[in-house]
Amino acid sequence: MFIKKRERTDNFYQELQEKTLERLQELSGGVWTDFNIHDPGVTISDNMNYALFELQYKLELPFRSFLGPNSQEYASKGILPAEIIFAQSIVTPEDYEQLFLDNIKNLESCSVEFENGFYQIRASVSLKNPEITTEEEHIKEELFVLYHQNRNLCEDLRWEDVHILTKSAGKRKKREEDAPQIERMYDLDASEDPIKIHNYHSFQLDFPDVYGIGHRGLPYEATERNKAHVLQLKGYLLMMDFLMADVTEQIQNTPQLISFKDPAPKGTVSLISIPDVEKVVDRAKFSKNNQLHSVASIQNKKSGFIDILDSLYGEDTAQFFQDFQPPKSKINYRSALTEELPELNRNRFRSFNKLNPTESNIVFKELFSLLHGNKIESEIPVRDLLKKHDLELLPDSVFFEQYEVYLDIAPISGVFYNPIFNETPQNIPITLEMDWKEEYFPSLQTEISLIRRNALFESFLEVGANAGNYRMIQLSENSRWILVFRYPGKEDWMILGSYRTREHLIRSVNRFLAFMRFLNPERHLFYIVEHRLLQFAYPHKHDQEEGNTLSIVASNRFKNEEMHERLEQLLRERLPAHLRIKLYRVQPDHIYDFEQIYYKWREALASRNTKKLIHFSESIKAFFKVSSKPIEIQ
Repeated sequence: MFIKKRERTDNFYQELQEKTLERLQELSGGVWTDFNIHDPGVTISDNMNYALFELQYKLELPFRSFLGPNSQEYASKGILPAEIIFAQSIVTPEDYEQLFLDNIKNLESCSVEFENGFYQIRASVSLKNPEITTEEEHIKEELFVLYHQNRNLCEDLRWEDVHILTKSAGKRKKREEDAPQIERMYDLDASEDPIKIHNYHSFQLDFPDVYGIGHRGLPYEATERNKAHVLQLKGYLLMMDFLMADVTEQIQNTPQLISFKDPAPKGTVSLISIPDVEKVVDRAKFSKNNQLHSVASIQNKKSGFIDILDSLYGEDTAQFFQDFQPPKSKINYRSALTEELPELNRNRFRSFNKLNPTESNIVFKELFSLLHGNKIESEIPVRDLLKKHDLELLPDSVFFEQYEVYLDIAPISGVFYNPIFNETPQNIPITLEMDWKEEYFPSLQTEISLIRRNALFESFLEVGANAGNYRMIQLSENSRWILVFRYPGKEDWMILGSYRTREHLIRSVNRFLAFMRFLNPERHLFYIVEHRLLQFAYPHKHDQEEGNTLSIVASNRFKNEEMHERLEQLLRERLPAHLRIKLYRVQPDHIYDFEQIYYKWREALASRNTKKLIHFSESIKAFFKVSSKPIEIQ
């Protein structure tokens, strides 16, 4: 570290002084002719310029100075080291060799070969370890498990293709002293104390005492006229004060502004701390009208920061949300996506771990689910989610034939006229950003008749997540509140619950909607089948073209063309070019049948049960044959 000598001409304060005097002379003409240091106007301009000079010094501090001392939190703001943003994906045999050598303890060397969609591994163990003969099977299992945790689409590894040798083969493990040492810049600066940007200090407090605006104030014998002049000067200088305070607080709020998870700053500025400020500023009006930055302008700033991250990541996240109308703000969705992008891009070709039937997911599907809600890291059927709450999912045909058994029904003639209640249904205040919590479920069991009577049905998973289908009615006879729901296209209101207070109903509805968004199969809109894994049951029959085929089974239950178009676009942009991609758009009444086969096939893969694997692989192939002609994604 050393002090850099500043050039004489590189003096921002002097530059401010010179340009201020030039501007004052232009504006004042012949009215103001004395620009010497004793003139009050010059003193005011000098103090303003010094405050601006101090502000410029703060703005030129290193960016990390505004983020705080904890570098571990930088990741939550998208500020990551280059080795993380541009980390190498595991896609080649050499990548797998290095992965195994870095993560398996007793491995000495490793050779990985790839042919016709399948890998072969030859790994040698340390001959110096006397216990290695008993651990060969364990190391083989480690290799097998680690590969499947990093398996790419339409590629596979068979158990019999993992060979443990006692002599060196292929790439050798590097010794620690041979490993290259990489200096990290942020480690070198870790010992420096963080710079704290303090709250704004009014430049009025730096004026000479003769002006009477500082802490000492005016002398005791000052006249009322002098006091009025001082208050007038304070009010005039406050305009500059608020400008400076606003910029200072924006600097302080930088970590909050660019954070993916913290709420956005409020866009207000604190009241300037100067003597007798209450005599100059009306606190009530100040608190009411103190909104220097609108919500839209703050969101634009957050969006601008994400634009910068886009350029670093080589992405354009804004284009994902051009026509998308999410239940939360678009900036929240974009922030959530941007936070996950480095990992998603690094693993963009990764498939599910076939050794886990539902605990893993394909990275492409994680990306698509993130665009429409929260990222789904596991692939669990909706029916399994319901079983955790002792609920079942009724077919629509069963529900609508017998729904009078499950619910009270109030017939309606017209949209908002109810001959039974003789009341007008009211809109319900909805909190769309409420997330589902398991602790809400016991109250829903007692409050919502659909859950209490175990009467959730298939299409309700879609229409029940739409807040516009719910209304509330207050009964004039006993002042109770009734929650009603109308299925689109039908003339009946379903009574879902009765409440003593309006607040109780609103809380219950918002929890129920959070539950429906959690279950909504729009998040599970499609299923991906790798034909390479359909061949797994026949180790001696492999068709390379068929093995590189990827079938996408998407549900038509939502009738959402924009979503299907986005899916097709992402399939073209995000999946490997060598794969042959087929998109099947399946009718709603068939998708549940496919789901049952698909998840049982996943379980057979995980258990390595050849008999079941053959059965369900053939069932999936039969499903493709009877389905409508697929769309070829080019």
